[in-house]
Amino acid sequence: MKYKMDRAKNLIVQEIMMAITSGAVKDPRAPKIMTITDISLSKDFHYCHLYFTTIGGEEDRKRAVLGLNSARGFFQKLISKNLNMRFTPKIEFRYDEKKEEALRVDNIIENIVKERIEQNATDDTDR
Repeated sequence: MKYKMDRAKNLIVQEIMMAITSGAVKDPRAPKIMTITDISLSKDFHYCHLYFTTIGGEEDRKRAVLGLNSARGFFQKLISKNLNMRFTPKIEFRYDEKKEEALRVDNIIENIVKERIEQNATDDTDR
């Protein structure tokens, strides 16, 4: 069953990315450059959440989510037409904030390390 699930996920991502990179999505809010970072597919294959990242600020991200979700009918038809699946999953796009959170934590740790190094250097010169 795991093989079937993984294969379905890979095929869904492949179809969606091909549609986006080929310019088949006509909604101007949908990003032209994006990365699908994760996909969750329900065990019954009825629901699919796609997590993505793209370049730009907060407004661009919100527009991208709206654009992609407004084109979900197009993506579902594409999947239904091109993939041999019993059910066509209901698709929902979500912006993946994990990467940004990881960068924020990395920056905090980096700042702490720099402060400690500077503090140790200051302590050494005081002796």
